Amino acid sequence: MKKRDVLNKLEKFISNDIIGNLQDVVIYQDDDGSYQLFNMYKISKGSDKEFIITINHTYTQKVFYTLKNAVTWCIYDKRNKFYESKRIEELDNKLGGLEVDISIHYRLFNTVKDSNDKLIYLAKLNEDRGKKRRFTIELSRYVEESRNWQQKRFNLKP
Repeated sequence: MKKRDVLNKLEKFISNDIIGNLQDVVIYQDDDGSYQLFNMYKISKGSDKEFIITINHTYTQKVFYTLKNAVTWCIYDKRNKFYESKRIEELDNKLGGLEVDISIHYRLFNTVKDSNDKLIYLAKLNEDRGKKRRFTIELSRYVEESRNWQQKRFNLKP
């Protein structure tokens, strides 16, 4: 049987209402490696280890450093939780900067000979690690809530 015949039979079997409901909850990966969410967002890998969200109808773009945070942002934006989605974007951006700060302070701590300078870089390194831990905990709460919300939506759809 040809693919076209199978698709026609499938379209007859599945009503437009069901297709509309599925598009509203579905998250899938395209052949090019990008992700489509809710028939509204596209997440693709950028050139420098970042993930770029394109909102389909407005062509607005957002940049995230992790895929998990990008998906979480899309779910909150879909729910019109604008404060939380802005906070997720902010935390992701801060975490990306902290990674750089941590690597710089770690390298400086290991290369400096003066003990006073070593203590300063160690203090900065510990401060950066504490911030990273706090930001990661806050983001994990958003991720968990978005996962629960999406799971409930999967369970509600026929």
